[in-house]
Amino acid sequence: MTTDEENLAVAAHRRCSVLLRRWLSETHTPVRGGPLRLPLGPIRLHAEVEYVSPTGAHRFGPIRVVDAEDRPLAIAEPGLLSAALSAEARARAVADATINAADAGSLVDWALRSTGERDAELDPVGAGVRESTLHEQLREGAWTPPRILESVTDGAEAERWLSKHVETELLPRLCALESPGEEATASLLSSGVLAAIGVLGRCGVADERDLLAVLSAQLDAFTDSHPELDPLLRSWLTGPTVTDVAVVNGSSLRYRSRSGEIRPDPVLHEIANPLRPFNAASPRVPGVPLPELGEGWSLRPVELTGDDGGPDAALVHEWMNTEHVAVNWNQAWSREEWHTELATQLGGSHSLPCIVSLDGRRIAYVELYRVERDKLAGCYPRHPRDLGVHIAIGDDAVIGRGLGSSLLLAVARGLLEADPECPRVVAEPNVHNAASIAAFAKAGYTREREVGLPTKNSALMVHPR
Repeated sequence: MTTDEENLAVAAHRRCSVLLRRWLSETHTPVRGGPLRLPLGPIRLHAEVEYVSPTGAHRFGPIRVVDAEDRPLAIAEPGLLSAALSAEARARAVADATINAADAGSLVDWALRSTGERDAELDPVGAGVRESTLHEQLREGAWTPPRILESVTDGAEAERWLSKHVETELLPRLCALESPGEEATASLLSSGVLAAIGVLGRCGVADERDLLAVLSAQLDAFTDSHPELDPLLRSWLTGPTVTDVAVVNGSSLRYRSRSGEIRPDPVLHEIANPLRPFNAASPRVPGVPLPELGEGWSLRPVELTGDDGGPDAALVHEWMNTEHVAVNWNQAWSREEWHTELATQLGGSHSLPCIVSLDGRRIAYVELYRVERDKLAGCYPRHPRDLGVHIAIGDDAVIGRGLGSSLLLAVARGLLEADPECPRVVAEPNVHNAASIAAFAKAGYTREREVGLPTKNSALMVHPR
């Protein structure tokens, strides 16, 4: 490989890495060191995660397109990855969503422009979101690393830079805000100082945990000297999530302005707060309570018997393999797999699998769960005692009779009564599942927001106390 070819390969890897980091964050996909396998629209990706970042600034080895057996087919190129991301994001959204509008453009438009300009920045989040001075320091091109690396070369310098930035840039901008809120958090914190910490960690300059501890101490000190900022700073320090911007996944995304200019228009979303572990103890949350439903409904935990799980495991397996359930749950597994899944749930404190009967007839499978221990935990500003519900009406003979809404209401009321400290019951049906969303709405749940999850975009449905 010639020097020019090597440079082109490095540039392509940088572009793909930025897009992959964005996708993982915006779909709340867990990231661990080692192999990362990711189905993405029409392709499958494989990459080694070389560095796991608490702020999402992960570092990857070669990003490859692979077949179903993980055999390499090609090195991922920015254009191909952008097209795959765009196809997946559009498919996740409903047909009339903004991202699917004819004049909205696509991530491919932005990627083609970026690839065609030698020093174009790699991140669709630009100066319109991030504070301009910091944006110039973090701006990364295909051939040029972030400028912050020119002046910050080790951990001690990183801590000095961070302290100075917070004192001279971040705090004055916070004090100048008339109504600090989600946009300020996204601009100044998530896409600002946390992004800088991520760059320094990913590039091996400093330990992100050390910098997060320094930032936490400074913000905590500011709450005493600037009481007017206390609500915002406390949310930054102790909130379960903080607001960030999404640019690759979200139903409301646009990539072209009304005049046709290629300009990504980010939308807000929540991410897990990397500052929280330094400022708030992990909450002590009990397991899932068993609610009483009443009005002819009865609910009991799944019972497993024998080597194969017994009648309950067989029933859940049968229901999950019926067409009307499988199309939404995507868990048409074997009986052995369901036996293992149910045993795992029953052995933990995250989720409680249950069989629901109406007037003695078994009709539904329900999973009750603690949001604090669920994949949904980093998707919205949860309360530690929030409870969630998954429901599958397995008996197709009762579909269309309104029993789903009746059951959802009974479950919400039962859970709120069983745990007096639970402020809300939530659910996350796929945005494409209009019937389920309507059933939740009929049962008193309100659609609060869209959340990206590893395999779908969901409508967050909330039943308050």
